[in-house]
Formats: sequence, structure tokens, C-alpha cells
Amino acid sequence: MVNTSLDSLRKRKRLDLVEEDVLLSFDSGKVDKYEEFDLKKALEELPERYRIIVILRYFEDLKIEEIAEVLNENINTVKTRLYKSLEILRLNLKEV
Repeated sequence: MVNTSLDSLRKRKRLDLVEEDVLLSFDSGKVDKYEEFDLKKALEELPERYRIIVILRYFEDLKIEEIAEVLNENINTVKTRLYKSLEILRLNLKEV
């Protein structure tokens, strides 16, 4: 689900400029509270070494090679940890 959503967002990446007054006209003044997302909880439950890789890959949009360089890890280690973290997330989200 996460991968499909991210792929969809990447495909639709475009820049639409809107005037500030138009944006403010849509503001209802309410603050959205999405703190109870299952994904956020599942990410918090991941061990730090797995969580960092998921965040860098899917939220910061870094490539595997870039993550390996940032973390000073072997590329295969990063791939293995990413695979393992996605597996853990799938299991955790399936339980919810």
C-alpha cells in the first residue's frame, strides 16, 4: 500500500502555483490531527536501524546507494535491512 501510494505520488509530481489568498480561502481554521495513523505507530515500533532506512528511502526519497553512503554501510546491508523492515511493517499492519 505504501509503495503504491508513493509510486502514484511520484508519477503525479507536478508544480501548480496558486495564489496565497486562494489558499487562505480554503483554510477552515481547523488543525488536522492524524497522530493515530497505524503506519506511524508501526514505524515507531521498528528498531532504529530499520526505521532510519525506511524513512530515508520513502520519506526523504533517497536511493539505496545514497542511504548506504549516508549511513556508511554496505549497499547490500541497506537492501537487506530495507527488505526486513518492510516485512516487519507488513506483519505489524496486518495485525491492526
